[in-house]
Amino acid sequence: MFCLIVAPYLVLRTIHKMTTHRYRFVFSDLLIVLAVFWFILGPANTDGISAALNHAGPDALEFLVAYLAPRVLLEGHGQARRFVDILCRAISIVALIGLLDPLTGGYITHQVAGGLTGYRADYLSGWEDAYRLGLLRATGPIEHPILYGFTCACGFLIALNVKIGWRAFVIVSCSLGLLFSFSSAAIQCAMLGVILSAYGHIAVNVPYRWAALVGLGAAGAILAGLISDSPLGFIISHLTFDPSSGYYRYWTWTRVLYYVSYSPWFGLGYGALPEEINHSIDSLWLVLSINAGEPAAFLVALTLMGAASISIGGKNPNLLPAETALARVLGILIFLTIFISFTVNLWGSAFMLAGIIAGVRANLGERSRMGLSPVRASSSWG
Repeated sequence: MFCLIVAPYLVLRTIHKMTTHRYRFVFSDLLIVLAVFWFILGPANTDGISAALNHAGPDALEFLVAYLAPRVLLEGHGQARRFVDILCRAISIVALIGLLDPLTGGYITHQVAGGLTGYRADYLSGWEDAYRLGLLRATGPIEHPILYGFTCACGFLIALNVKIGWRAFVIVSCSLGLLFSFSSAAIQCAMLGVILSAYGHIAVNVPYRWAALVGLGAAGAILAGLISDSPLGFIISHLTFDPSSGYYRYWTWTRVLYYVSYSPWFGLGYGALPEEINHSIDSLWLVLSINAGEPAAFLVALTLMGAASISIGGKNPNLLPAETALARVLGILIFLTIFISFTVNLWGSAFMLAGIIAGVRANLGERSRMGLSPVRASSSWG
């Protein structure tokens, strides 16, 4: 309801901003419009427009509002950093609330909310993967332990790289939340984020440092494929809490891509699915492909990448040092969001968090080019 109420205001603010000299084009501004349009177009072709609006409408609205709010409302020096400061404090509190779950052996927040509203998260009851190492996996007010872990990872990495209020508190609470989520995907995400953050600090003055890292990663993947019969099998067997879960995800990818290949443009909609894939799908890209077609998945990924299309490096006269550091870690989080979405379906609050991260990064990219003409700013790539 909140998103539905504020959406018209945000659209009007966006239009007003685009008609002034305070606007600089960022590629994600166009890509997110195409993405949410395809959210509706895909299922409308398979299930009808009414079903498309009922099922895909909320997802499109949440993602768009989450992106537009920081994109158009944050103005002036320090506002983006102050907004992220509040966001990280909220995440740290969410992390601490989640710790009540393994301590008490019950989903406390969901139980209280269910008692007050009558809505109960039935998908959490009787879940066979709810316990690890004899403890209930922390969830807190988030929809799933993996999404809770991903949220904690985002708060942890931002606090680690940017000087914010409650910094030590955020780092500690998010670390505990990350640990007790018992999510290998979220923990790997945080570890990779720490490595990338260290690399960014060490090589801050090296030109094309990220392009070189991408090239090195691609070369490593090719080499692993040449020297190993199953590099993916090695990763699944040695870098996950539950290897069977990893192999299950791999099998799911093969079957979903097979069925979506019959309708790649518009997907399979929200109706009954073939029996082989009529279960929980652990990948955002697969879920989007099923619901709205492969273009929807590609457009969401491109929206996230487009938010970081304006390079922010070194000293920028239009940004405070803390904002430059924030832009760097948000770029890392965008990469990690794309990466983790291959094995995790981001939905609900986590999907909105991805939109918020993209919106703040696009806002900082715009502000870093405010000294340039609109034409020159829009053509700057990073």
